[in-house]
Amino acid sequence: MPEPDANLAQPDRTRAELAEPPTAAFPIAALTFLCSLGTGILWNALYFIAESEYGFTQGQSLLLAFLNGVLYTAVAVSAGVSVRWLERFTSPRGALAVVLLSQGILAPLLLVFPQATTLWFAAIAMTALGALQWPIVQHYLVSGRHGRDMRNAIGWWNASWMAATAIGLAIAGPMKAAGIVEWAIPSLLPINLVALVFLARFPRKPPHHDPSEQARHVPATYRPLLDASRILHPMGYLVIGALSPILPYLLTSLGTAAAMQAPIGSVWHVARFAAVLVLWQTTFWHGRRGPLVAAGLLLSGGFALAVASPNQAMLVAALVAIGLGQGAIYYSAIYYGLAIGGARVEAGGIHEALVGAGYFMGPLLGLASLGAGAGPSVFIGLVLGSLAIGCAISIWRAGRASSHSSA
Repeated sequence: MPEPDANLAQPDRTRAELAEPPTAAFPIAALTFLCSLGTGILWNALYFIAESEYGFTQGQSLLLAFLNGVLYTAVAVSAGVSVRWLERFTSPRGALAVVLLSQGILAPLLLVFPQATTLWFAAIAMTALGALQWPIVQHYLVSGRHGRDMRNAIGWWNASWMAATAIGLAIAGPMKAAGIVEWAIPSLLPINLVALVFLARFPRKPPHHDPSEQARHVPATYRPLLDASRILHPMGYLVIGALSPILPYLLTSLGTAAAMQAPIGSVWHVARFAAVLVLWQTTFWHGRRGPLVAAGLLLSGGFALAVASPNQAMLVAALVAIGLGQGAIYYSAIYYGLAIGGARVEAGGIHEALVGAGYFMGPLLGLASLGAGAGPSVFIGLVLGSLAIGCAISIWRAGRASSHSSA
């Protein structure tokens, strides 16, 4: 049985500690933006570097992606235990500093030791550190915030990282075209050093999170919707992982000009960001099953339409559906997870573990298709089958929620 979060252990807390305000918004948003910018650059450049610089085959790239996803899941799900162990030696802020410094040290290794072995080591190690990083950030984000304040914080936090990831995607493309993609991963060193400046403005420990105040803002309808969103959450990342490698081929087959492929391919990012902005500023979906079910259908239908699109306009519509669905699912999963989880590191850890699960499911299905000597159609069929099962289970779990909001 896991130990209770130290943040919830009230008897040893002084009155001054209980009166601490939540961590200021700007340092969290700035650190999140910078770390997500680095993540966007890293993951959009990693597999291109593996193929172009180190001769990775498709199977080797899929294996690297699979191992990254498995390790991310394992580290994230044990984040609570890891942070409590680190707190024997340092504060949560100190632990986060160690993570950022370690990533920064690993980032330029490929320039010093340009070997495939270095790529494997750096990619997997940085993935593990990232899985520990985000649960700590989410711990600071939510601690001491309840109700409207917590909802607002989750909104601007999601907007911060999604905007940064999209910029990272945009930067990776020109770096490839300019022939300097080998500098993509080392760029995390200066990015993380700047992030440490903002980390210095975090308190040593997240402020107290009052469990009685938390319970007052969490209606009974949230639990089944958390269960449903956590089933759909990895499905969203399965779709992203499955669509990314085949999207250029889909666009080429529809006669899309090379100069327009990147802008069209980014449509789902814009749609996802729009979905987050809407959910941030509204409450109609709180405690309601309909919006979550609709998001699952948009995600599944969008992927099915994307792979079968007869023309470019239909593909754009499919990408919009995918972005809206994945954005709404992600937002629901983190909102219900952090609301019920009481700002515990474990709540963020489970959320991130499900991201990792989605990331390794896609490569796993790809490896299964390659191993069977099957073509892309079998891979697409496996993804659609997984989506159908996931959506069916999620709708069943969401059916236990009341159809009216209690928030």
